[in-house]
Amino acid sequence: MDTKLLDISTEELLRKFGAGNHKPGSGSAAAFQGMISAKLLVTVISLTNEEKRRPNYAGCLPKLLDMNAAIEDRIFPELTKLFCEDAVQFDKTIKSRQARDLEKNPVKKARLARQALGDLKIAVEIPLSIASLSVELAQIAGFVFDNAFKTARGDSQVALSGAVAALGGCLSIVQLNLLSFGSDEYDWIENARSQSSQLKSHFGELSLIAASKIEALESEVDKKAHLYKDVNMLLKQSKSNKKMSNADVENYATQLQRLVWKHRDKIWSKNAPTNPLQILIPDVLFKKVLGYDYLYSNELGLNGNQTEMSEVAGIIDQQKKLVLISNDFSPQVMAFTAAHELGHAILHNQSVLHRDIPVDGGESKGRRNPQELQADKFASYFLMPRKQINEIFQTFFLTDKFVIDESNAFNLIQGSPSQLKAECRSLRGLSRKLAKAEYFAGITFKSLADVFNVSVEAMAIRLEELGLVEY
Repeated sequence: MDTKLLDISTEELLRKFGAGNHKPGSGSAAAFQGMISAKLLVTVISLTNEEKRRPNYAGCLPKLLDMNAAIEDRIFPELTKLFCEDAVQFDKTIKSRQARDLEKNPVKKARLARQALGDLKIAVEIPLSIASLSVELAQIAGFVFDNAFKTARGDSQVALSGAVAALGGCLSIVQLNLLSFGSDEYDWIENARSQSSQLKSHFGELSLIAASKIEALESEVDKKAHLYKDVNMLLKQSKSNKKMSNADVENYATQLQRLVWKHRDKIWSKNAPTNPLQILIPDVLFKKVLGYDYLYSNELGLNGNQTEMSEVAGIIDQQKKLVLISNDFSPQVMAFTAAHELGHAILHNQSVLHRDIPVDGGESKGRRNPQELQADKFASYFLMPRKQINEIFQTFFLTDKFVIDESNAFNLIQGSPSQLKAECRSLRGLSRKLAKAEYFAGITFKSLADVFNVSVEAMAIRLEELGLVEY
């Protein structure tokens, strides 16, 4: 076997394929396509089997590993052998034909013609073998595309398409070479045609499968395009509003929530949210909706002036599509800061890196510029949506507006209205009590502040904004 072709550089091998000679020829080219497909599939299966991905692919990994073993132990070595054999065998066939054509003696010429046909038979059997292995590779590639590492589906599809192309090429080679045989080889021709017919059936099926994989990816792109179109429309609307009211800010937050809910199956490819509260996750929206890198850090530095310095809780760089959130604060502060940065990303055009001090949605300390106030409002509206707050408040407290009366006082503190007023002392005090309440009318529940992962103060303010509390 001539193995020298596999020892030369890729550049030299390609030069030989393009030199117009018969060695290496089309059969070797088909085998080489199969070899490339085999290596691509081994790569994808290897990526799938990495420790960090195994849990996600545990159900299909055993079958994938069996396929990998079949490729490495049998299919690839056989294709390598056939790649070399085809170059050698077709070279023999060509030389036999050349000798036949040069021979003047009729008897010797006839003998050389028979020898050339004998060599050509082997040159037919080799592409049939390559085609059979290509069918196996294409079938494996279809399974790998559907079940292995999703991000590597480009490799899987190239492997599938390459194997199908190798199969189609081999079928053409076989049919072309069969034209050289006469009626005296009828039985052999029919056997080759029968094999070719079965392989052609596979070719048709696998071509459809290859096309379906492209269509599947196109469908995913189409779905994302619809998501991106909705996001783009929202950003154009919000960022062009130069006189933004609180009602406008709430409207933009609500629009974002609605489009995320609408496209949740695409944003969350697995375990899509079934409850609207489950989409109120700024980091997911930054990464999968807005295309930002989102990272946590405990080294964001300080911000302020000579008289007052505060530790930075969040950073957004809209130019570099980067958000950093400090993990040195409580979960509530981190969540509100992340939603605050989301507000900047949706509402504002900031050309430079922007640093934010820690906020939890409570009353602002000191003066804050309009953009910061808008981002605060956005965070509040995003984390505490009007509809969900109203629904859960009514479920917990059995009313759409809490007033201090005999029934509510007893259900909340097992006391009188005067006792409840004395405990709360103001509207804000009552709002705080309701925001952190975990019991009402004999039923225990998770507090509103905990349900929405915000501070008690932020929830108290939101209850007042929605007119749910009267003192």
